[in-house]
Amino acid sequence: MKKIGLLIVLLISLASCSDNDDKPSESYVGKWTLTKMGSGNPAVNSIDVLLWEESYTFNSNNTFSKTRKKDGKTTTISGTYSVVKTADQTQFELNYTAESDIIASCTSNVKENLYIINSIGNLYGTWTICDGPTLVYEKKK
Repeated sequence: MKKIGLLIVLLISLASCSDNDDKPSESYVGKWTLTKMGSGNPAVNSIDVLLWEESYTFNSNNTFSKTRKKDGKTTTISGTYSVVKTADQTQFELNYTAESDIIASCTSNVKENLYIINSIGNLYGTWTICDGPTLVYEKKK
């Protein structure tokens, strides 16, 4: 009887582990909204009035959309993303389906990179590397 009980516990444990390994992390899935703009350290140098409204929505099937509202015009673009996790951060490479002027990239018209500093939990753009503003996003619940 003990062997059957141990076998059941082992099977449940294996099933739980394989479910977690097969599914992408859900911690970043959802809507992230632009909350700060600035240059340098976003915690210190933020602009109180945002120059535009912007959000990313990450889906669990590795698709996303980005929406920007500026000067009364709303632009939405979409694509797919890949994720690389390290101990310190979660990095995203976004691949858009078409070129757009709302893609915040230094190197490409159809790719963009973002990251989450795991200890802070905010999403950051990398546009600041090439003299763009530092963009900070917070996840909406």
